[in-house]
Amino acid sequence: MPYITTHSGIDWHYDIEGTGEHLLFLHGWGVDKRIWRQQSKFFSQYYRAMTIDLPGHGKSGWKEMTLETMVKDLKTILQVLQLTEVTIIGSSLGGLMALKLYAIHSTGIKRLALVGAMPKFAKSADYPYGLDISRMRKLKGQLDSDYPSIVDIFFRSLFTREERQGRRFKWLQKFRRFDGVPMQQALAGYLDILEQEDLREVLKEVRVPIQFINGQDDEICNKEIVAFLKKVRPESQFYFFEQCGHFPFLSKPHEFNQVLGAFLKRSTL
Repeated sequence: MPYITTHSGIDWHYDIEGTGEHLLFLHGWGVDKRIWRQQSKFFSQYYRAMTIDLPGHGKSGWKEMTLETMVKDLKTILQVLQLTEVTIIGSSLGGLMALKLYAIHSTGIKRLALVGAMPKFAKSADYPYGLDISRMRKLKGQLDSDYPSIVDIFFRSLFTREERQGRRFKWLQKFRRFDGVPMQQALAGYLDILEQEDLREVLKEVRVPIQFINGQDDEICNKEIVAFLKKVRPESQFYFFEQCGHFPFLSKPHEFNQVLGAFLKRSTL
């Protein structure tokens, strides 16, 4: 399986399928690149689709580092693999990473599709959205006392009750039983990143097409946050999946692929 070792010393595990225009899928906290399987399988018929394990997830290595160091690694990887004019599809934490990568490599990015993602995850005095810092720190503490079961509980919370009762979720649960859990230190490190990063100004300055895709019942990137995003980026495209939580591409993969595919075609015209 392909790996690239970057200057930071991290072994990044990735896969590339297909030919054509370049797509990069970035997963979120606590999962790995296989979460995009239904997308890479579909879009590799028409594009060159890359999935990658973020540090500390899947088969990629880990060391304590900043988000900026990670995206500098990603920039290097894209250049080594000659992936130019890339469309990045980022889920949650992956969307935050996509914005950070745009900040240092805007000339290499053609479009952004942000799924359940926002430029700032932690609430603050001037940002009444996102997660309470106390809740994030509590989750970090729980990783020390009840790991990895707390990761499973958190994963379940990202789906609606209806989604959890469906066949798709049952398949996901079986699938995850064979997964190696992400590194505990990595998950704690990413929670620090999510608490500290503020990319609101980056989002304002993006000069490529953006598609925001959200689940109607997502409790992390909720309707209030989407309303904020619409004020910041009124010219961008927005799509809500009804009866979906944080991962619409998992619960409704075929419908999601249609929405993403339409965005790719529209923003090419």
